[in-house]
Amino acid sequence: MGWIEETTATPTVILASGHHTSRAITVASGAGSLEKGTVMGQYNTGVNSGTYASYDNSVSNGLEVAAGVLTDKVDASASGAQGAVYTHAQLIEENLTGLDATAKSDLKDITFISNA
Repeated sequence: MGWIEETTATPTVILASGHHTSRAITVASGAGSLEKGTVMGQYNTGVNSGTYASYDNSVSNGLEVAAGVLTDKVDASASGAQGAVYTHAQLIEENLTGLDATAKSDLKDITFISNA
């Protein structure tokens, strides 16, 4: 009889308190596999208009404005996928992906808590 190896993954905690508001979104096809806590922007031009992808401060297609923070992992590598973003919440800053000073300014209804 062989041994059973047990592993335990520690989930990334991004929500600092239980009070929050989120909204359903569609993540754009080809946006990739995005982790919970990814800062998201919304396309405002082109074929992906209205869908979401990772916030990118260096572009001018809508993704340069942070619109929320992904609540759970979403894989939109091959096709569009449903997800949700926090729009009002207290989030742990160190556990977020893509957060910069501009994104913080855009996300006025999110409070960023530091664990440092």
